[in-house]
Amino acid sequence: MKKHYPVIVLIFSLLMSYSAYGQRPTGEDRPERKFTGTVMDGATKTPMAGANVLIKTVADSLLAGTVTDAKGQFEIARPRIPSVKIEIKFIGYETISKVHTGREPVDLGVLTLVEDAQVLGEVVIEGQNPLGEMRGDTTSFNASAFKTKENGMAEDLIGKLPGVTIQNGQVQAQGESVQKILVDGREFFGSDPNIALRNLPADAIDRVEVLDQRSDQSRLTGFDDGTYTKTINIILREDRKNGQFGRGYAGYGTDERYNAGGSLNLFNGDRRVSILGLFNNINQQNFSSDDLAGVNANSGGGGRGRGGFGGGGNNFYGGNDIGTITTNAMGLNYSDKWGTKVNFSGSYFFNNTQNTLRQITNRQTVINETTTQNYQENLINSVENFNHRANARIEADLNEKNSLIITPNISFQSSNTFSDRDALTLANDTDSLSSLRSITNASNNSYNIGNNITYRYKFDKKGRTFSTDLNTSWSNRDQDSELSAASIDYGRDQLDTTLQETYLLSKGFNYRVNATLTEPLGEKSIATLGYQIGNNKTDSDQKTRVLNAENIPVLDTALSNEFNNKFITQRLRTGYAYNSAGWNLSANLDYQYAKLDNEAFFPTEGVFVRDFNNLLPSASVSYRNRETGMNFRIRYRTGTDEPSVSQLQNVVNNQNPLNLSVGNPNLAQSFQNSIFANIGKFNMEKNTSFFIFMNLSATKNNIGNSTYIVSQDTLINNEILLRPGGQISMPVNLDGAMNSTVFMSYGTPIKGIKTNMNLNTRIGFNRSPGLINGEKNINDNINLGQGITFTSNISKDFDFTISTTGTYTIVNSSLQESLENNYYVQESNLRLYYSPNGGKLFMGNTINNSLYRGLSEGFDQSVWLWNMEAGYRFAKNNKAELKVVIFDLLNQNNSISRTISDVSVSDVYTNVLTRYGLLTFTYILGNFKQPENDGGQMPWRGGPPRGGRTW
Repeated sequence: MKKHYPVIVLIFSLLMSYSAYGQRPTGEDRPERKFTGTVMDGATKTPMAGANVLIKTVADSLLAGTVTDAKGQFEIARPRIPSVKIEIKFIGYETISKVHTGREPVDLGVLTLVEDAQVLGEVVIEGQNPLGEMRGDTTSFNASAFKTKENGMAEDLIGKLPGVTIQNGQVQAQGESVQKILVDGREFFGSDPNIALRNLPADAIDRVEVLDQRSDQSRLTGFDDGTYTKTINIILREDRKNGQFGRGYAGYGTDERYNAGGSLNLFNGDRRVSILGLFNNINQQNFSSDDLAGVNANSGGGGRGRGGFGGGGNNFYGGNDIGTITTNAMGLNYSDKWGTKVNFSGSYFFNNTQNTLRQITNRQTVINETTTQNYQENLINSVENFNHRANARIEADLNEKNSLIITPNISFQSSNTFSDRDALTLANDTDSLSSLRSITNASNNSYNIGNNITYRYKFDKKGRTFSTDLNTSWSNRDQDSELSAASIDYGRDQLDTTLQETYLLSKGFNYRVNATLTEPLGEKSIATLGYQIGNNKTDSDQKTRVLNAENIPVLDTALSNEFNNKFITQRLRTGYAYNSAGWNLSANLDYQYAKLDNEAFFPTEGVFVRDFNNLLPSASVSYRNRETGMNFRIRYRTGTDEPSVSQLQNVVNNQNPLNLSVGNPNLAQSFQNSIFANIGKFNMEKNTSFFIFMNLSATKNNIGNSTYIVSQDTLINNEILLRPGGQISMPVNLDGAMNSTVFMSYGTPIKGIKTNMNLNTRIGFNRSPGLINGEKNINDNINLGQGITFTSNISKDFDFTISTTGTYTIVNSSLQESLENNYYVQESNLRLYYSPNGGKLFMGNTINNSLYRGLSEGFDQSVWLWNMEAGYRFAKNNKAELKVVIFDLLNQNNSISRTISDVSVSDVYTNVLTRYGLLTFTYILGNFKQPENDGGQMPWRGGPPRGGRTW
């Protein structure tokens, strides 16, 4: 692996050199420059009201515009680029056009228009809208620069943005996963980022902002605490903020497939109500990870899913999940501004899902320099889940000095799981060692209640603030499971059976209190002093009973445990921040004292106490240049992670009797160093974009695994017999864990064919240390990925996307350097939409190909997924739609994934939804109140300009 380090260092150095090239201070704090002037009629020498003043790039891309007032005067901000074109237009008059450089005065004086000898009936202005601009560390995209199909949703628009990808329901922006999507700066259905994308129409969007959102306390105090959330903020058009819009749909098809639901949005200025519903058996869902607490406890794994095309609603989370899923869901979102001081948003969700899947797993485990062991498994798993989830956000500016943010949340869940597992373990020479057949039934009931309160007080002195942040959460999980298993030791021809019932009760209470004081040290710098205390407390009680020889259930002490865990932290923070001329620097130094306090009550009593003392430095440097469109930020962070109660609890988990696991009460916390870098540049004149995201993290005392594969009968905890070929894993602290990523995105328009091209390059490195039979093994993975995407920008009647991404992964094992596990995956996609008569008739094709090379036998495949749709729109404004969908026309859809751990490589095949046809009727709702023109709005956005003249 060392031979790759110079290459990685070289790439990192080149990227950093690029970010620094050509940058210079710009005087960020200087006042914004504005064009001013007066437009006069050349014949009458009188002021001209309603003349249009346009600011364009030299290449003729529109940047901004306004109209003159009753005195013929105008004022408009000058974009901070070296050269712009100014145009003055009025119907029946010759256009004034002038190129203005940054060195010329912005007061344009008197501009005289003369009558055109050839008066035209109308004026048509053509030009490419600018893609967007950099606003500080926010990338703002102009929605009108991206054409989407008729009745398209926000997801169709977001997927066209440079540096943004949507795959399997996961949105990534500039190389990072998007964790939150806001609408006009407000939360929309809580923290689920997919709901806004699937329920807001694309033509209602004015701008899309991509940003790293700071924490509530950081935004209230103005001090950068280094905590960011990758966020997309959708800004709605002014003419879509008052009215009712949405859609309803219903469809039925072959194999009794159905899909029904809809969305209704009632917007009246600040008051917004959204109601959603979804009922189908074609894998479309709405839930986020919050809805799945405990569901996967016995699911047996996951994988990269494919499928779920069709329907008519494009609602909720979109059907790319493994297995076959039936969903019934409803949701309500409400937001409003109460008076002048309080902003409120809240949502409620209910969903019920049933998921059935079949999985085939091949796993190869490294034992030593010459030996490997293979594990093969067939799994049938079904889960039925019921979930209620509610959350709210209340922001109150009580007065000029006091501000408060409250964010409560609550969820209740119940689920039932059934698993049928058939497994076989083979030696290096493919001889059978042992086999297993097991059946598990489990029921789970749980709830989570949380709240966060952030308060800020502003003193009379500007920049001096006091703030507190209180976070609390309660959790409870009640699970009952039954296991029936039979395993065979082929070496001795020995049969073992297990019949047991396990009851688990787990309770948790966490709190964290943070107090911070900020003090200005001048006009451009500020200091902070803070204190934080927190406690993560969990109580776990697991009792397992097995049938003895007399078929009487008795308590099994090896599988039972009662355990309490407390992890108390106290932190003292000092910090400094400086902001000037586009530069923003911050540095923090924290001292943290942590105490891990564990107490065991059953089957043996014991107390485990460990203390930790850490210095936790962090720093951030950012720079933005409005004139060149360049910005970058580099962050350094340190942090600690405590082990979970399941990792600490010394109890054996035998849900898979061939693969046991047990906790380790001697675990220590891990310590992580991380560096992040973001670089972005927009060229407004050429409409090109360039983004780089880089991260590097190294972890000391990483919580990895120690795995033992036994070659003879072995007693675990002196009671549980593990036959030859079986394995048991235990979490341990190991040094050497590391991961890094470099993601680069370049976007440019191809004007000749009205298409945008995006190039995405990803280089990743991951190091996972582990122990196998006492020997240390290090798995190093290098991922080399290259993708290219072409998205059309032609019209709403013709839309296409062509993309392909290939990733080659190099896998190295320190115990077996000759082991060949390198593999290649290529995902290609063609999406084509065409409406030949202005939106009435339409047809669409989506063709995906997944190519796998280098996986285990039977997994190397080239899989085609071809979906077709065709339909007809009718009624007023094409609001009604009837269409036929054929999903998976070639009947090849499946899911294949590879997972690499510290000592093993696993390939998993999972069933997914296959071919069906669906006939769907959809009706679009839309009734908007047009905003009144205040005379200052651009005429192409809000109606005709003043003076009564139209374009």
